[in-house]
Amino acid sequence: MKASLCLCPLVLFTATVLSAPDKSLIQAQCVALKNVHISAAAIGLPTRGARVTTVAMAGHPGNQHCKVEGQIEPVDTDAPDINFELYLPLDWNGKALQLGGSGFDGAIKDADTARLAPAATPGAIKQGYATFASDSGHQGGVSDASFTLNQEAWDNFAGAQIKKTHDVAVALIRQAYGRKPDRMYFQGNSQGGHEALAAIQRFPLDYDGAIAIHPVYNVVELHLAGVSIGKAIYNTPGAWISPAKAALIANAVTGACDKLDGLADGVVADPDACSTTFKLAHLRCPEGKDVGASCLSDPQIALVRMLDKPVPLGVSLLTGDHFAPWPILRGADASALVSVFGSGANRPKPEASNIIISFPYMMGDQAVRYEVMRDASYDSLRFDPAAHETRLKELAAQIDNDSADIHAFVQHGGKLLLMHGTADMAVPPGNTVAYYEKLKAEFGEQELHRFARFYLAPGFTHSSGTYRVSWDSLGTLDKWVVHGIDPGQQVMTDTNKATAGREMPLCDYPLFPRYNGKGDPKVASSFTCASR
Repeated sequence: MKASLCLCPLVLFTATVLSAPDKSLIQAQCVALKNVHISAAAIGLPTRGARVTTVAMAGHPGNQHCKVEGQIEPVDTDAPDINFELYLPLDWNGKALQLGGSGFDGAIKDADTARLAPAATPGAIKQGYATFASDSGHQGGVSDASFTLNQEAWDNFAGAQIKKTHDVAVALIRQAYGRKPDRMYFQGNSQGGHEALAAIQRFPLDYDGAIAIHPVYNVVELHLAGVSIGKAIYNTPGAWISPAKAALIANAVTGACDKLDGLADGVVADPDACSTTFKLAHLRCPEGKDVGASCLSDPQIALVRMLDKPVPLGVSLLTGDHFAPWPILRGADASALVSVFGSGANRPKPEASNIIISFPYMMGDQAVRYEVMRDASYDSLRFDPAAHETRLKELAAQIDNDSADIHAFVQHGGKLLLMHGTADMAVPPGNTVAYYEKLKAEFGEQELHRFARFYLAPGFTHSSGTYRVSWDSLGTLDKWVVHGIDPGQQVMTDTNKATAGREMPLCDYPLFPRYNGKGDPKVASSFTCASR
């Protein structure tokens, strides 16, 4: 028999440190959560309630926690459940952290740290946070949008699952500890960053702070830009760029721009200066004809120049008719470039065995086929956005989180940390710059600085790069929210194996880290956050 959520909480764990916890007692308390049912009335958006299906003790001494798994049942019985996971540490700090997903979601990864994002070390659970995440309301791969054919599954992905998962997690936290969290934060990267912005824009009173890394705030526009890139690559003979040529571009850009920040370290830390320094024409093949991997043909140069400028969408939406340029000539490294043009692919045309080569096009193709055309067999390379303007605007209104009106979140005391890698070739950094500028226009720079910070991380891609960033974003946010400690200049640490441990300032936008010309180049104090 399922146990309904009681008005009198069943207190399972305490927020105090247990000197010698009784393992059998702890396990029994964890098991007591199994088959708990959360009524629909406890969830702020329509569902048929939620149920816990699996509970188990996990972790090691000093990091033990109860892992709770369950489903939130949809109103539409044909729609998939929202699968969720909740981690309840034995030594709870009274706070909770909700984590976002990636791509089109469809699965739950480790609900302890932000996915593919620089997070606090040690993990959030070890710090005492109750953490939770969901698959956003469908099951599948991160590059599979077929779930959007079901309206409730689409609504969940577009943002409803954030509120539903939050409310279920809070109910279970209350039942486990006897009270709701003192603080609630959201952290995510990419789609998870998009979800972080959705959380504070749509459900502002539920959150005390958010960390949005590489946030896709305008999803429809990103996917349209991806389709535009696909057309430019695959509909133009000779335009496709091989991985070898992608590496050629990256190496040439780095060679020309690495020292512009005062230090030759493989990281282009001043991409704006790079834009005026590097000359693409130097890579042109003789007479503009493709003669191999050592140069670029005229069609390939035209493609690179298209990416280096705002990409036309083919239709005008609320955020405009162009998308931010990709940093292909601003220090994006070879691996990031390959992720756009194909990894190990030696043929330019999408095939059944290698369906899509370009990552932005892969995502845009899925969106066009399933969200817009509702036809899995549709050829997105012939898609005309202008002919489907009404549908595209409808989708954008449902999923884009481009509003700068976050006054309710700010008045609630909320704090926001934004970060983007300068070499991100999955979501260009100019996209987050555009959103931050919208916030500045809404609040004014001085007021904005009281509750928001934006950092550009040199050399960081969507998850790796020449500078693979580690940054205690959660600790920074918590100190700001709880103790009022201004973030100030942050420090990031490289986690690449060959350069692990080197430091660099994570500067407030629009500043960038410039080497002082003396001092240990692996120590952040040897750099100054400089203006251009």
